[in-house]
Amino acid sequence: MTREHQLITRLQNGALKAIIFDFDGTLLDIRQILEKSIEEILEKEVQQTDFDMDTTIQEIGALLETIQGYPLPKILLESYEIFKYITALKTLSYFKQLRIAVKIFSKYLEYSKEANFFPSVKPLLKKMKKKYDLFIVSHNKTEVIIEHLEKEGLSGLFKGIYGSDKIPIQKPDPMALQPPLENYEKRQRDEFLMIGDMPSDIIAGREAGMWTLGVTSGVSKKEILIESKPDLLIGSLDELLYLIEK
Repeated sequence: MTREHQLITRLQNGALKAIIFDFDGTLLDIRQILEKSIEEILEKEVQQTDFDMDTTIQEIGALLETIQGYPLPKILLESYEIFKYITALKTLSYFKQLRIAVKIFSKYLEYSKEANFFPSVKPLLKKMKKKYDLFIVSHNKTEVIIEHLEKEGLSGLFKGIYGSDKIPIQKPDPMALQPPLENYEKRQRDEFLMIGDMPSDIIAGREAGMWTLGVTSGVSKKEILIESKPDLLIGSLDELLYLIEK
């Protein structure tokens, strides 16, 4: 039996202890607000309309995943390395790249308050809560995550919520997933599942010895997530809800 079929079987028969979710792009739909932020700043600052939006979302989404938990001084200090891989900015001077990237990031933070959960999140979490302990491990701030959850009455469904201020190191380092494990005296890694929309989620889960599930409805392209070799790859959380109800 393949890893994919083994994981599907475990999800259907309840043979897992806990599910760990990423937040932004996995539970919270950030694609539209990210696209809105990119379009607004690039068109205003460089009058640029011919960039590839999918590629730019992928690159800036990965960047946001990295720097969400950084204080601004650290972003500025490491900015050359952080921003040089954004294709849409490659023809600009370094200082213009920095200014535009910071503006996109700031605009995204402003709009992120408007972000909504994917439609199937609430029924999926309520269904999963009956069988599994649920956790969130995210590079977003814990207080921001809790604010979104409380707004939808979902915070009580989680055994633990760990934002950038509560994890020892960022994903893809597998130690980022250590806080949920510390809730248990006995920890069989193959009883845990990591679900995320970024390669960093999948790599962290795999290297921690957990099952991994990639969701392509977030920021990362399907091809990018395939390269990170999740045990199971789905197009949306609707598919996961269908699988566990089947």
